[in-house]
Amino acid sequence: MPTNDDDLDSGEDEFEWDWSRAQIGRYAPRPGQGLEIAVDGAVEYSLRIIPSNKVVGRFSSTLEAWPSVLAQLDRGIPARLLCLDWHGANGETGPVGSGSVLAHIARRGARAVKSEKIAAAS
Repeated sequence: MPTNDDDLDSGEDEFEWDWSRAQIGRYAPRPGQGLEIAVDGAVEYSLRIIPSNKVVGRFSSTLEAWPSVLAQLDRGIPARLLCLDWHGANGETGPVGSGSVLAHIARRGARAVKSEKIAAAS
């Protein structure tokens, strides 16, 4: 009776990938590149704590917001209470991210910015 492992025992050579022509994807982040989220028409971004709607900080880009998000998490504020909003020139607002997704993106973005600063210093 044939089984799925019959082909593995046939003794044929394994296929080798030719990585010499491989390229990095066009939109893949470069090593040390910070993670920035840009909303069309956004003039600034603000970080707020959801139940009280207290604005913790205002930033011109999301790259500047990541350290503040991490500082709030270090202070003991749960990730589910943080929300990053965008503000347009005409008064429009909207959410960029919140909760654990915001915390994960902030950690990734801040880690990339930190490695960029270390590389620039050396």
